[in-house]
Amino acid sequence: MTKKICIAGKFFFNVRVLNMRGVTSFWDKENFGKLFIRLLVGLFFVALGIRYFSGGMSSLQILGAIFNILGITFWPGIWGIFSAVVLILSGMCFLIGFFFRTNCALLLLVFFLKLLTVWFFSKNFFDSEFLLNASLVVLLFSFLFMGAGRFSSDGK
Repeated sequence: MTKKICIAGKFFFNVRVLNMRGVTSFWDKENFGKLFIRLLVGLFFVALGIRYFSGGMSSLQILGAIFNILGITFWPGIWGIFSAVVLILSGMCFLIGFFFRTNCALLLLVFFLKLLTVWFFSKNFFDSEFLLNASLVVLLFSFLFMGAGRFSSDGK
């Protein structure tokens, strides 16, 4: 396809214009961005849950201690197992986009409680664990409103 260049009302020369419509329509879709972030973050949640299980009961009790903020001080190991299972199952569902907003809400609860626990005990806003939990809370909160995108099992 050629176009004539017009400067000050006079046509000077023909310019060949490349048709980049197919290339740009593939990359400027918001659904591909949601898919990419969803896959990476879902793998992160699954790996984090597996890490808590592989750390043994002491690691699960530390994870279960985040519920002390809510006043739940009994059986921290059971609550740690619950949180690790939520991380693994919700991470897998996060990958495929199955019950996406429900899983975002569950993960948001776990990471918001972790954020409050880290802030309550360390009072340091520049701690790496605090910053990681804060960024995950913001990411999950925004995904709660945006949804999974077209490339999910929900397909919305």
